[in-house]
Amino acid sequence: MFQSVITPEMHYDDWAQHYDSDVKGWGYHAPDRIMGQLQSVLRYHPHRPAVLDVGIGTGLLSGKCRSVRKDCHITGIDVSSRMLDFCAQKQVADDLYQVDVEQDRFPFEEGRFDIVMAAGLMEHVGSISSALREMARVTKPGGLIAFTYIPSLSQLTREQLSKKLRPGRTPEGRFVLGDLNIYRHNPERVKTILGMAGAQQRYAERFVGYRTYVVVTVPYDLFVAQKL
Repeated sequence: MFQSVITPEMHYDDWAQHYDSDVKGWGYHAPDRIMGQLQSVLRYHPHRPAVLDVGIGTGLLSGKCRSVRKDCHITGIDVSSRMLDFCAQKQVADDLYQVDVEQDRFPFEEGRFDIVMAAGLMEHVGSISSALREMARVTKPGGLIAFTYIPSLSQLTREQLSKKLRPGRTPEGRFVLGDLNIYRHNPERVKTILGMAGAQQRYAERFVGYRTYVVVTVPYDLFVAQKL
């Protein structure tokens, strides 16, 4: 199978300026689904919640988090410096770090965050074991881990999905850089990895994440776990 030479960093650096308007046009609502599961915890948390947004991008998910609880302390990490620049302009996060989630150890001590969340990230992470373990490591006991991913579906091969989702020209004619590999993940493996990292599943839901500009419906899974 063709393997892209385009990295997520290159792709999102190129896309950063128009990312928000593009995904809005596609009806992308993974951040809303995640916040639907986190809002009561955020709103009624007895202390100032410490939140980590993994793959924060331009801050779509963190912005929704901030609207629920204005005083929460939000830290964001992302591989794309350009996405972080646009996120910084929105002022939805308190601290931002450039981190390759697939390759790097997160630059935080164990048990630092009350909530660790990620929207639209895992489909760009080929091997999710390290990322999920790191997400669990930096979550406080009793804290929540919530993220979306594209699930493995027997009727849809990885090759088919990659072709359907690969970037190209938008309807307005803008070019989004190159072919980007898209990864699906087995739901049972996701549950197992987090279980071994000390986090127990609390909620799971399958939903339509968005429709691309070629009108392809993309299935997503939302997974919520609690650190034991």
